[in-house]
Amino acid sequence: MDRYGYSIFCDDIRNEAGGKLSFVGCYNGVIFISETFPLVLPKLCVHIHILSPASRPFSSIDVRCYLPGDDKPFSEEPVETPERHDQTELVANLKTDTDAPLIIVAATSLIFAPLKLRSPGLMRVRALIDADQELRLGSLRIEQAS
Repeated sequence: MDRYGYSIFCDDIRNEAGGKLSFVGCYNGVIFISETFPLVLPKLCVHIHILSPASRPFSSIDVRCYLPGDDKPFSEEPVETPERHDQTELVANLKTDTDAPLIIVAATSLIFAPLKLRSPGLMRVRALIDADQELRLGSLRIEQAS
């Protein structure tokens, strides 16, 4: 199993009782903008999950977000990970009655408020894992509504 991940793009992320998250106004791959570019969105949120086989614990994770047309990230956020030996120890102590592979999950929420958009195109989310592996975590197509 290889490492992989995904992103949920939405208008808001709310912390609920019991440690639950609520995603409000989720986008299904595209956001249609009725205003003209450039413009400012009051808020855009991205929730990210990165999964790795337990045999490959994380040393570092750096999440990068790119706006349409940009080669450099407008946001670069480290995701805190436990020390490698702590991850390995946690997995070793898991009791399981299934043959399903053991997986380490890292997750974070990014909130951009406000978010300035210069043009339509793809907002891309990437993660640099252990300083040498780039994972594509998804993209949101930003389009001018007709």
